[in-house]
Amino acid sequence: MSKLNDAVFEELEEQGFVVVPDYITGEKLRTLQAAQRRVLPSWEEVKHDPPGDQEGYSRLVPFPYEDPDLYKESMNEESIAFARRWLKTDNIHMRVGSLIARYPGHTWGGTGSDDSGLHIDNVNNSLLPLSEDLREFGQIGFWHHLEDVDEDQAPLRLIPRKYGRDMSKAVSLVCKGGTICIFTRYTWHSASTYTRKDGQRLTWGYSFGRADHYWEGFKHFTSCGADAPVFQAFIGGLTAAQREVWRFPPAGHSYYTEQTLALLEGQYPGWNSDEYRAAMK
Repeated sequence: MSKLNDAVFEELEEQGFVVVPDYITGEKLRTLQAAQRRVLPSWEEVKHDPPGDQEGYSRLVPFPYEDPDLYKESMNEESIAFARRWLKTDNIHMRVGSLIARYPGHTWGGTGSDDSGLHIDNVNNSLLPLSEDLREFGQIGFWHHLEDVDEDQAPLRLIPRKYGRDMSKAVSLVCKGGTICIFTRYTWHSASTYTRKDGQRLTWGYSFGRADHYWEGFKHFTSCGADAPVFQAFIGGLTAAQREVWRFPPAGHSYYTEQTLALLEGQYPGWNSDEYRAAMK
């Protein structure tokens, strides 16, 4: 049974965000925790020379992140099906995200009920301002908290839709490892200050948008086809239908010929052209 059920969908529609605890558990959680740690350093590793991303004492690693386990989880069938339902189409594209670490000393955002750093992600993800009526114009994001987040670890703060931009009504995303938060590019939210003296808060996320929304996107991955080995191997291992989520033309498209298929097989290790050849006949 899917954990992203009707109740989750309805809460997202009403609130503008929904928190799903225990979405990832067991060995899968441990695998993804290890993958995240391979990309994001701990505080102990960087405390003598803290990174300066996002106003300081923070690390942001945008796509492509060279770890195969993170790529694999981004093709989670539940999240894809949920995104298709939310966006009102089966034809969706990946809108890649990033990994973020917050460390002691990070102050970008604010504390309490202030509005410091309050924003919607549509601003840097679309050429178009928000639509009040049509949810499918707001991309949908899946933010994974693979490790525990406490109140003093700069939790994300999200405002339920009915409260507009009232930061006094913000909900702090304090949660256990394995929690995901689903929210849209129209959801008002803010960072907060990391007040603990040790540890770190780690987050990994990705998003989807409609395939026909060519005015949307964040740090496109079309530059990764020739010089990102882990990404190339990931693409090579997908089916033709799965590659469509990553902006590849569908099987049967006129681009696919014996000449181009040979090049694709060389560029993406593991690429199987059988589906494409069958569609050419």
